[in-house]
Amino acid sequence: MDDLEFLISCASEIGADLDGDTAAALLAYRDCVLSANEKFNLTAIKDNREFIVKHLVDSLLGASEIPFGARLCDIGSGAGFPCVPIAALRKDINAVALDSTAKKMNFVSQAAKSIGLTNVTAIAGRAEEQKTLFASFDAVTARAVSSLPILLELAIPLLKVGGVFIAYKTDGDELEISKRALFELGAKCTKIKSAQLYGGDRRTVLVIEKLKATNSKYPRLYGAIKKNPL
Repeated sequence: MDDLEFLISCASEIGADLDGDTAAALLAYRDCVLSANEKFNLTAIKDNREFIVKHLVDSLLGASEIPFGARLCDIGSGAGFPCVPIAALRKDINAVALDSTAKKMNFVSQAAKSIGLTNVTAIAGRAEEQKTLFASFDAVTARAVSSLPILLELAIPLLKVGGVFIAYKTDGDELEISKRALFELGAKCTKIKSAQLYGGDRRTVLVIEKLKATNSKYPRLYGAIKKNPL
């Protein structure tokens, strides 16, 4: 089985159906990441098959939870995960990659264009400082960024009321420590979706809906969020 077939098969196992063109584009993005990784740190995963499973397929787990035609913000996007694989699969959405490292955002912008994606843009900045973006997204994603209480304060203000935050986690255990944050931010977890990746690793996405407008005191500065999470 070549890499194209392997990617399509692994994605199918978690319920994501890739056509040949989309799979080829994702493999081209993998090659872009691994090539750029020689110049600056984008990923610790350098094996081609491991990259397919732990970056590409893993990113696709939350794709089906994003509303049709959504405007998506991916906070702490890094090398473009999960937003680039999602945008490749879901041509109906417009994705914004957001990360504080400008070098990474320049890479995502250029690499996404190089594989033919026109529905990805990249912004260098911190989520809690993007006041012009507050309450403007239908969906927000975050993968391998921080603990759930911290993520909630960063993500929920970016959402429109009725929008969803899709948090990529190993399991749903952090919901227990996030009750106060959910209450304070006017949000609730509406779905827990879990799957087993090829090789046996378990992954979970938590789908969290914004129920009401965010209190103007949130988000706080990141130092305060990190020091005293909700």
